[in-house]
Formats: sequence, structure tokens, C-alpha cells
Amino acid sequence: MIPVLEHLFPVKFSFALEAMPENAAEIEISSNPLQSRRPGSPGVFRIPRPKETPTDGKLFEVVVSFTDDPNVPFPFRGRSLQVKLAAQPKSLLLRGNATVLATCETRPVWAVTETSGVKHFESAFDLPNFDPDTTLKNVLNEQRFIEMLPLLSWLREICQQTAYEVPPLRACFMFDDPNLHWTRYGFVDFQTMADHAAMKNYHVVFATIPLDAWFTHEATARIFRNNSRQLSLAVHGNDHVKQELARDYEPSARVTLLRQATHRIECLEGKAGLSVSRVMVPPHGACSEEMLEELPGCGFEAACISHGSLRAHNQGKSWTRHVGFLPSELIQGCPVLPRWGLSGNVKNAVLLAAFLGQPMVFRGHHQDLKNGIELLDDLAEFINSLGPVTWSNMTDICRMNYQWRLEGDTFRVKPLGRKHVLQVPDQASQLVIEAGIQKDWDITGLNGDTVKARIGETVSLPKNVHRTILITAQSPLPVWPYIGETRTPVIAFARRLLTEGRDRLLPFSPSR
Repeated sequence: MIPVLEHLFPVKFSFALEAMPENAAEIEISSNPLQSRRPGSPGVFRIPRPKETPTDGKLFEVVVSFTDDPNVPFPFRGRSLQVKLAAQPKSLLLRGNATVLATCETRPVWAVTETSGVKHFESAFDLPNFDPDTTLKNVLNEQRFIEMLPLLSWLREICQQTAYEVPPLRACFMFDDPNLHWTRYGFVDFQTMADHAAMKNYHVVFATIPLDAWFTHEATARIFRNNSRQLSLAVHGNDHVKQELARDYEPSARVTLLRQATHRIECLEGKAGLSVSRVMVPPHGACSEEMLEELPGCGFEAACISHGSLRAHNQGKSWTRHVGFLPSELIQGCPVLPRWGLSGNVKNAVLLAAFLGQPMVFRGHHQDLKNGIELLDDLAEFINSLGPVTWSNMTDICRMNYQWRLEGDTFRVKPLGRKHVLQVPDQASQLVIEAGIQKDWDITGLNGDTVKARIGETVSLPKNVHRTILITAQSPLPVWPYIGETRTPVIAFARRLLTEGRDRLLPFSPSR
């Protein structure tokens, strides 16, 4: 686990027999309660001694209740959650001045003690077994995360002086496959969805298949044009065939596929009068590292793939071990935003994404709405209860995907993508772009001028500068031209027509 945590946090772990840096924080493995500490001693995180008998992989289901204490991280304060863990926690033996942060069946399982202004935390949860095949996402997901949460929260606490603010709360619902051939697609009625989204405050993205761009129904396009704050489109593969973006292609074949997809989308935009987000949503989540590498040069800002699918189709890649903690992943120069299903422990997924600063993108298919659009209404109400949430299309979500911190009057930005719209704090008079995708960036919006900057370079912000500016990576990547229409296999076209026909008839089938 240590290499994964060192990759994610600005920390270096050393062991008790090694020389310890001054003022370092400490992790103690003990079965005793926190002891009184001398003034000036480092902050401590105490965990139980691991059980000698290995578990058989079985997970226990428990309910953990968080107190409404400021030391409980947002957004878990005051909530009770059903979670899974590998071993039942024992009750903490607390001192009189300890503050309980979480309980399990009324037993305290997470607490903090403050001594001379220094906080010491204690968790009753065993840290998960992290064998060579374990990835972070195995133990940090909507079902199982409680064992890691106290540790991650403590690491944030001790790193807060150099910590970056995570992106603001962002969200959308996403449905794969629907096109603009008619005003409804299966159980999705576009106008009804737009009306509900406006009333309940949410946004729905439809990942549309470029192959379907051969026809656009004007009335359907008009619904999207008139409701752009509620409905939008992204790109869903190209022909939507099995493993389409995960096959072992020659580099030229990957480029040809992606450029055909963008050309088809450009034709769709021209006919429909719409703007389609250049975010690739691979069919069935299947996308290789090599295909991700080609996306930016073919005009895509990012990809959107679940953490599980990203790992499943790139097994053996070293970066898969630490996928799942950051607001987005950067794979071969391509930003990858996560998404989750509309089934399962969805509310836990919402809370975990909010804690990690990840966009809350919940995906499904039209069949998920067979019992009504209230599924989206109810989930949107829960998401909106977290605080101000930006519901928007995938382009805007991508461009808000950066981390920042204010150091005096210097606005330090860590880009997580290739293009970002920055909201500059009023007190900032200087801008520094820190480690990002490229070394060179264009900054626009500084009183109408475009300024070029390198990573680490200080850029002065005029006093009357507009507080919203755009930064764009000066990419050395080639922008591949479209080389002409390639032949779509007849079977792919026929399969898509049959699938669409099935989807459209499903709500009207006799069994319904």
C-alpha cells in the first residue's frame, strides 16, 4: 500500500528502525488506546494490530454512523452508511478527552484526541490486505471504503499546508446509445426528460454513436437546441462493435477509426445545429491505453470510463494500482473522468466521489427508466443536497477539472486536462501553472490578450483582469486529418439497426 499512497500524497514513509525526519507524523499499530503525548510531539494515526489469521475474502456488511463533528470529512458528517469490510471492528478504548467521529452499532470506531494543539486519530478498522494483485479501487469503492477513509482523511490533515483544493461539485446523468432519429428512444422521452431536468435541476448527457449520424430528426434536434442547459451529447465509440476501442490495432488504424468518428460527429453538428462534447465514452467501457493515447491528437478533450472498466481492459499496466483516488486519471496524456452505474449503492458512490473531488457522472441505458424518470429526480435531489452543484455537459465538466491553491497572492493551478476555465480568486495578482500535461500553455482572457506561459513560470495578473480565464495546453501532438470515409462493415450497420429497433419497440412490447 505504501507505494500507492506515496504516489497520491506528498509524503514519504519510513519505518520505526529507520531515521525519522523531524516533525514527521506517525502511524502506530497497537491494541492500546491513545496515550498522552508530550507537547510538540507529532500527530499520530493509530490502527489495530493486524489479525494473525488471514481472512477468506468474505466481506461483512455493517452500518457506520458518523458524528456531526468538524473532524469528520465532508460529505460524511452526520450520515449513517451501509458499507462492507473484511473484519468486524472492535470498540475503541478511549480516554476521557477523546471525541468520537464514527460508531458501528453504537461502538466507537473512529476518534480524535487533541493534545497541546496536536490532533491524534485512532481507527478501529484493520487496514485492508494489499497483496500484489490488489489495486486501490479494490478497497476504495462505493461498497468498501470505510477501512481506508480514516487513513486518507488523516493524510489530508497532515498535508493540508501544501494541499490543493479539489474541483467543485460537478454532476450529470449519462445514457449510452440514444440518437436523434426520433423524439424518444426506448424509455427515454427527450422532452419529458428536459422538463424534469429543468424542474429538479440536473443535466443529462447522451453518449451517441457516430454511426447513427446518417439521419437527424429536426424536431428532436430542436428539443436539444431549446434545452441545452438540460440535455447534451457526447461521443460513444464509432460503429459500436465489440471491443471497438480495446482491440490490438496498428497505430494508423486507431487514428483512422477516431477521425471517422469525429468526422461523423461534425456532420451531425452541422445538420442538427448542436455542439457535441469531444469526450469519448467507449462502448461497454472497453478502451486500451494505446487508444487513449491517440484521442487528444484526434480532437478529443478526454474520455469517460468507469474505474473498473479502465482497469479491466488494461490489466498488467502499473498505473492501474492507484486508479480511483484523483479527480481524474491521466493516461498517456489523455484525461479520463470516472463514471458510475445507476444501480447498486449509488448514494455511497455520490458521497465518495464528492469526498475525492471527482465528477459525479452516473450512467445507464434507457431500460433503467422503465419504472419512470423519478429515478433521476430522486438521485438529483440527493446530489443537490450536498451543496451548490454544477450540472452541465461533459465539455464544461472537463474544463472545471483542475486543482488549485492560493499561496499569498499567487494562484497556483494544477491542470488535470488540456483545457480549463479558471475562476481566479479576487486576492490573486499572480498565476503559476504547475505540473500538468504539457510544459507550455496559452492563457486567454487577460484583458483580451493571449499570454504564453511555461510550467512554473509566474504570470502577472492585471488589477482589472477578468476573473474567468482560459488556459490551453500547447500540444506538440499532431492533429490528424480526416483521410476520407472508410467502409463500415455491413454486419456492424445491420447490428446497429436491429439493436435500435429493439430498443425503440421495447416500451411497447406486450409484456410491458
